[in-house]
Amino acid sequence: MKLFEVKIFHILTVVLLTSEATLRPIESDRYHNYDSLTQLLHEYATAYPHITQLFSVGQSVENRELWVMRITDNPDMQEPGEPMFKYVANMHGNEAVGREIVIYLIQYLCDSYGRDDRISGLVNSTDIYIMPSMNPDGFERAIIGDCGGVTGRNNANNVDLNRDFPDQFDAQPRSRPRQLETEALINWITSNSFVLSGNLHGGSLVGSYPFDDSALHKSGFYSRSPDDDIFKALTLVYSRSHSTMHLGRGCPQYSESFPNGITNGAQWYDVPGGMQDYNYLHSNCFEVTFELSCCKYPQVDNLPTEWNNNREALIAFIEQVHRGVSGFVTDINGQPIPNATIQVHGIDHTVKSASFGDYWRLLVAGTYTLTVTADGYEPRTVSGVIVTNSTGTMINFTLHREPTHQDNFSHHSNEELKEFLQSYATSYSSITRLYSIGKSVEGIDLWVMEISDNPGIHELGEPEFKYIANMHGNEVTGRETLLLLIQYLCENYGGVTNVTQLIDNTRIHIMPTMNPDGYSKAHEGDKSGYVGRSNANNADLNRDFPDRLNRNKKSRQPETKAVIKWLKEYPFVLSANLHNGALVANYPYDSTDSRNTLSRPAYSRCPDDDIFQQVSLVYSMAHPRMHLGESCPNMVESFPNGITNGADWYSIVGGMQDYNYVETNCFEITIEQGCQKFPWASQLHEIWEENRGALLRFIQEVHRGVKGFVKDANGVPVLNAKIMVVGRDHDITATAEGEYWRLLVPGDYQLLVSAPGYHSQLIQNVSVSDGDAVQVNFTLIASSAARSASSRVKVYILGSLAVVIILALVVMSMIVVHRRGYRLSQLHKRCLPPYPCFSNTSDDDSLLKDTDFSEKPEETI
Repeated sequence: MKLFEVKIFHILTVVLLTSEATLRPIESDRYHNYDSLTQLLHEYATAYPHITQLFSVGQSVENRELWVMRITDNPDMQEPGEPMFKYVANMHGNEAVGREIVIYLIQYLCDSYGRDDRISGLVNSTDIYIMPSMNPDGFERAIIGDCGGVTGRNNANNVDLNRDFPDQFDAQPRSRPRQLETEALINWITSNSFVLSGNLHGGSLVGSYPFDDSALHKSGFYSRSPDDDIFKALTLVYSRSHSTMHLGRGCPQYSESFPNGITNGAQWYDVPGGMQDYNYLHSNCFEVTFELSCCKYPQVDNLPTEWNNNREALIAFIEQVHRGVSGFVTDINGQPIPNATIQVHGIDHTVKSASFGDYWRLLVAGTYTLTVTADGYEPRTVSGVIVTNSTGTMINFTLHREPTHQDNFSHHSNEELKEFLQSYATSYSSITRLYSIGKSVEGIDLWVMEISDNPGIHELGEPEFKYIANMHGNEVTGRETLLLLIQYLCENYGGVTNVTQLIDNTRIHIMPTMNPDGYSKAHEGDKSGYVGRSNANNADLNRDFPDRLNRNKKSRQPETKAVIKWLKEYPFVLSANLHNGALVANYPYDSTDSRNTLSRPAYSRCPDDDIFQQVSLVYSMAHPRMHLGESCPNMVESFPNGITNGADWYSIVGGMQDYNYVETNCFEITIEQGCQKFPWASQLHEIWEENRGALLRFIQEVHRGVKGFVKDANGVPVLNAKIMVVGRDHDITATAEGEYWRLLVPGDYQLLVSAPGYHSQLIQNVSVSDGDAVQVNFTLIASSAARSASSRVKVYILGSLAVVIILALVVMSMIVVHRRGYRLSQLHKRCLPPYPCFSNTSDDDSLLKDTDFSEKPEETI
């Protein structure tokens, strides 16, 4: 092959080793636009076919390819046990340093392979993916030398791609569809088992780790992820390997500093819809964002310095993909078990095994307990797993199949449902209680399975949660997923930490069917019909509850009456009503304020709109598809982030979720679990896998916000105490034991508690975090009017007792006098002739002592 002409500049000369061992320089006297980048990448792929593979994950708005270079020792295959790593650069088109240095990184890895032991070992053991530009359209418009501007930052639709990903805290309706570049990255991220990633930016000099935002959406708030420790450790590796980042001086134009050159993303500034948080929450991948230079698009002569500053950090960060714990999950025959869940005890974040059963779990040094679960298998726990900072620890898991799990992926008739529940209530009696809240029109029991560590007992301070399904008889996904949930909870109690903790700290009530009569008329395969939707009286049960504006006065159905009575008997805090016909989480209000029951859709905001959005997002984001907001084939609607206000979708009067919120302490949402109302049994396994994590995650939301007790000065529960959040027109009522639970999003609040006969108590500056509920107890002091009334009652009672005592004494005195008078009269008679007198008598007492009362005449009694 002809040797290309070598040009030497005062800046950087980089060479490319071709297949014939000739050298080809990369000219660093310019930035590489889309065309030159495309040419270079193809040349690399051609020159190094044994370790590279070039492909595109999609196209930009202006039809430019989103190129990715894969570098590994076997680029035509996926090697079992080899972790996947990625770098993504130039997400903001005008932040160009990352784009250029990963071009140099591609060349450096290729050129050093076979020559440098460290690089050869890294390429042989790691599946490396490098995307030089996520925003090629923006880069084409950016201006060289523009250090702090925004020209070219956004894509061709003028959208900031690092605000375009689904966000765990942002429930506001989207005003636009997700961008092509974002969709391409989402598909790429979720369809691969990446372990570690770096997102390269410019405009500062710092490593920024999750979370990038919080529910407060304000800068300066540390938004801690469950893996805060490992994120800080990973970010420090890059910072300390960088020539200047570790100094923490930041950029002079911003007067900022970062200890050790790292920061929590949200504490720096709030970034809703960022890519690094999406990686962590929706895949196995731990991503960190690196700001590489204070100037976003520096002059060309700065590029050699930037490469030298970052080269070692880029390599050292890739090496971190091998830390922590890794291994394989297989069955007893050695067959891989993909999609198994790996749980580290004490860390509320799981990863999944990949297609070969291989898994990777990044961890800081320490001793851990790991539990692996997989559908259809018994859980396996390994304790005493030692992790060091030097090399990764390999732990393999062999799981034994649990045949009963697969047997239940079928539809259950009403009788089969009853037998299923009775069987689990018998087999797991220590944590279950089966009870009926009433009967349907046709006399079928409305069964509820309680799951708790003390079934049948309300434990003080423990919140109560419920799921209800099959309210519409032909919408059956919830019916079957709740049976599977009962099975999953029972069979994993004591074996899976998060399941055990959930049951130990929550009283869970599960009603698989509210409309068994309708179910018996429905038929499998129904996509969007109505047969079996209503109850046996042809009444739609989700239009049968008392309406908040009293618009549906009518007699209630037996099923509705039973649920209303049930709601009054238990202090439910959170609930979900499971339906079918769409893929969305729907929150109150379900009806508009119009007196017209057929009013047009309009957003009907309840006082707790923010918390309803938050809990709805929890379910949606935990579902692999719901959060994408896709519409069903027979629908035109789309739902940003997979959630919607009920009335904004369509207005209904007499819905159950609004009744829960208005008439009880319970916050309920409606979850549409799928487009098909009565799917085939063969689809149930996939439906369960999609919803299992979301069902569990939603129950955990019952523990957010504020909780506590309301008692008087003597520690006695205060009856009918009202807990008010200042600024919110929705109160809750404490239980007879003085307990309360108040769901709230993170923030600072004022709580006001009042009760008849007591002075109100205001507690200010109650800080609610994104973790477990904060406990705030209230002690109410009886008011003066109440004390005066109490005193008057006491005086009245004492006075009444005194009168009774005096009257009793008077009566007793009269009796004594009467008896003495009678005896004296008898004595007087005996002194008259012919009776002799008693000469020895000296006083009345002796006379009375000798008197025989049996001889007194009857008429004197």
